[in-house]
Amino acid sequence: MYIFIAASGELTLRDSDNMRAFSIVEEESGSAAKWLAAIATPAAEQHYWLDANAVIELSARMQDETWVQGFWDMLASVEAYGYSDMENKRVKAHLEQS
Repeated sequence: MYIFIAASGELTLRDSDNMRAFSIVEEESGSAAKWLAAIATPAAEQHYWLDANAVIELSARMQDETWVQGFWDMLASVEAYGYSDMENKRVKAHLEQS
């Protein structure tokens, strides 16, 4: 799954059934910091820490309890590798270079 940042600034969660990957894709290179400011903080090496609840709200499946539980399970499974922070309900994603 990935957060797509449209040139207009609209954020959407795409490929949301892919619980094996998570990234950020910009339509317009260099726009991530501006458009993610409300839900994310920059991290090292082209990564961002995103509010996990905000990510859920971007999903068309946010009302699907099975999908939401799968998302939380994904975050729990990657916490040991430093890609989530369950206590603070954050997920780390890399910004794909275009």
